[in-house]
Amino acid sequence: MLRHYSTVVFRTILRNKIYTGIVITGLAFGMAAFLLISGYVRFEQSYDRIHPNGDRVYRVESVFYKNGVQTEHWATSSNGYVPAMKQAFPEIEAFTRIAWRGSTRVVRYEEAKFREDHVCFADSNFFTFFGYPVLKGDRRTFLTSPNTIVISESAARRYFGNADPLGKYLDVSTIASSYHCEVTGVFADLPSNSTMQFSMLMSFATSNRRNWDFWYQHESYSFVRLKPQTDPAKLIAKFPALSEKYKTAEALRDHVWSIDLVPLHDIHLNPATQNEIEIKGNRRAVQFLSVIAFVILIIGWVNYINLSTARAMDRAKEIGIRKTIGSHQSLLVFQFLFESLLLNVLALVLAVLLVVIAHFVLPGFLDIPTTSFDWSEPTQYAVFAVIFLVGIVVSGIYPALVLSRVKPVLALKGQYRFTGSGAVLRKGLVVFQFMASMILIVGTFVAGRQLAYMMNQDLGVRVDQVLVLKAPVKTDHYAQKTQTLKNDLRAVPGITEVTGSGAVPGKEVGQMLANRRLHEGPESDRLYEMLMIDFDFLKTYDLQLAAGRAFDRSRPADSTGLILNESAVRQFGFKSNEDAIGEKILLEVTHDRPNEIIGVVKDYHQQGLQKQFTPLILFMDPDYRWLPTDYYSLKISTNQVDGLVEKVQTVWGRFFPESSMDYFFLDDFFNRQYRQDRQFGRTFILFSSLAILIACMGLFGMTSYNTARRTKEIGVRKVLGASVASVLRLLAWESMRLLLVAGLLAIPVSWYSIHQWLSVYAFRIELNPFHWLIPMLVLVLIALATISFQTIKAALNNPTKSLQNE
Repeated sequence: MLRHYSTVVFRTILRNKIYTGIVITGLAFGMAAFLLISGYVRFEQSYDRIHPNGDRVYRVESVFYKNGVQTEHWATSSNGYVPAMKQAFPEIEAFTRIAWRGSTRVVRYEEAKFREDHVCFADSNFFTFFGYPVLKGDRRTFLTSPNTIVISESAARRYFGNADPLGKYLDVSTIASSYHCEVTGVFADLPSNSTMQFSMLMSFATSNRRNWDFWYQHESYSFVRLKPQTDPAKLIAKFPALSEKYKTAEALRDHVWSIDLVPLHDIHLNPATQNEIEIKGNRRAVQFLSVIAFVILIIGWVNYINLSTARAMDRAKEIGIRKTIGSHQSLLVFQFLFESLLLNVLALVLAVLLVVIAHFVLPGFLDIPTTSFDWSEPTQYAVFAVIFLVGIVVSGIYPALVLSRVKPVLALKGQYRFTGSGAVLRKGLVVFQFMASMILIVGTFVAGRQLAYMMNQDLGVRVDQVLVLKAPVKTDHYAQKTQTLKNDLRAVPGITEVTGSGAVPGKEVGQMLANRRLHEGPESDRLYEMLMIDFDFLKTYDLQLAAGRAFDRSRPADSTGLILNESAVRQFGFKSNEDAIGEKILLEVTHDRPNEIIGVVKDYHQQGLQKQFTPLILFMDPDYRWLPTDYYSLKISTNQVDGLVEKVQTVWGRFFPESSMDYFFLDDFFNRQYRQDRQFGRTFILFSSLAILIACMGLFGMTSYNTARRTKEIGVRKVLGASVASVLRLLAWESMRLLLVAGLLAIPVSWYSIHQWLSVYAFRIELNPFHWLIPMLVLVLIALATISFQTIKAALNNPTKSLQNE
């Protein structure tokens, strides 16, 4: 029987190549899209799943409240938090810390030297707390002693080649410090789905002892593992009372110090807070993609259902004959489900081929690593197997039930007709297809507009034609050498300005102090981002003054002056920018000596438009030189960039041969903040185009079939004097009517979804009717192009050919 049904199916395929091709291709695209998206979604949800007991591990984040209002939320905490929590709260099973602040260091071994982005201090139990694979050394002890370091597998090859790195020494340097560390272990390169990405870890005992349990520098990621059945909310509620014992300084004493315990598995997809190190994922985008995966798959199933039921009249005589010779309805249902199985298997083969091709093409198009598609989990295949079986039933059951209920007498007389409910269902499915397509087109259009808005918005700061050098590391006569370096760089042709700063546009300032106006009490302390700069910063970055003046070398007192941005002026409570000029501010640490405000700059985007302006103070106070100058920015006026870089390297080598010269162009660096937005936009473009393609394939098939069924009607109309234009309107109107209904239904759904997505941007476009009218016009044009060939051919056909058999 199966052999007979297989023969019937393949004969049907050969007899109806166009319709079968549309069905198989639509199903294949739907399956491929589902496989790709679900693989990517699973990868985004798989972060930090390699660690034992990870479901009980939480990151301790700092949260501050004043008068019941949250004022700050940082991903980091101070080194003192978790030791005190472990001592006070028996619910905590273990804790560990990793210090990220200042973790960019130059590492040297003999002639090899590289700037490593994340060389952090970590607790001795870090590799027993977490499950990162260790290749060499004893994970229980290799971070116990001072001046010890463990390195990644790649770092071991980079510095030591094929030699055994254990027992060898690395020189690890920053601007302020230098360490001579013994390599005591090698860990496997971290997987790309790890929130923490580090190349080397130094023992916590190597760091300054003053910082081990200090409460006033929130610069570490701290983690706790809770005992089973512990309620994190109860620990959060107990922390403010614990913190009162350690709030010994004036800074933020009037604030309520609290924490948030964020599950390890949720960190990657949670919204970014201040002091984040990793590039965060986007939970909302992942949720949207999950929905899109199912929508595209359903659109493929809809094509199968529509084309199968539309061809019911063609197969009515076949069913009538089968019933006449004794075939039961159950056997007919089985036959059509078996047909659905074979077509889905053919589609699956094509889908797998598409996925293999996409595996090589998509990472480059979407700017994601090839590891971003996770197909390693058996559960992934089990889920798809279930979806595949459901698809066979969903796509096959309705056509099977419709065709199996054909009455033999009507079928053999050629009098079988569609029921009204069947026609309504088919039209409803077409409306669903194009409603989904409309939502995706609107989403793509708005995402593109938002990205263009962010890329083209006036930032209030110069980011083009700026070359940024990362600061050299500690050496003798450091201050004198860096000043001479800046002077010599200004003499290089093509360089017009040189300035040093603690951060550059596109990077979070990070350094914060609690400050207040002179004559106000400690209860008025508020946090401000403190950007260490020099005299040339405003000129190099073209910052616009709103009041007062810039720093002036001819005025010695300016070395302790302050320049505020407009947000800081408002937070201090000044009535206007002009009123702030000449006022005195008490900065944290040096409250005994106030600093005078000499200028106000207009708010500028220190970071991308996803984030609001933050209160910022620009200063160069010598008493705060412990805040490092991490970058030197070169304003350039030439297009000969390659030659310029070589000249800069020559100057650099004269002063800092022991430090690698690492640089980047600021516009590229700044725009990296929009990488995820570009990924999101490209993903929407890709999969919305795929959804439209599948829907239009179904529309083409339906139009072809309906036009063929109405050939004689068209012939009669033309004989009676109907024009070609009127016939075209007749044939096109049915599809256009469904399309317009789909567009109207898509408006509220797309508005809500887009409004939710845009809400995460501090600066965003305003929605208006054109964001729906233009996509609707695009969809109508695509649909008209899809059906035009068949409709024009039918309208221009000679009526004598269609009526010659009557």
